[in-house]
Amino acid sequence: MQEEKTKVLLIDDSVFMLSMISAMLKDTEFQVIDTAKNGAEGLQKYKDLKPDIVLLDIVMPDERGDETLLKILDYDPDAKIVMVSSLGTQEKVVESLKRGAKNFIQKPFERDDILRILKGVVK
Repeated sequence: MQEEKTKVLLIDDSVFMLSMISAMLKDTEFQVIDTAKNGAEGLQKYKDLKPDIVLLDIVMPDERGDETLLKILDYDPDAKIVMVSSLGTQEKVVESLKRGAKNFIQKPFERDDILRILKGVVK
């Protein structure tokens, strides 16, 4: 019997980051069920797919990740969201954690970092 994988939704405006994270999670207990390139699309896919975890970029055009975080949590207060941050956005990371994000991943990151953080959020 195959073990149920943890469903992950990736929200990031960078096609490179989406493909890199997808590749890092391949052949792990995590399965990328879909990706979104902006917050509005990500919110709709969250509602449609009900993933176990969301990896959400903070810096995106149109709608920042911290805004999307609040919209997802408003829809589902139990959502497990991990913010993805580049250097220089520490203030936004702290703010996101206070608002309900479960953790954050600092870019650039290694495969072991992302797996450790996701495993911690699933517990």
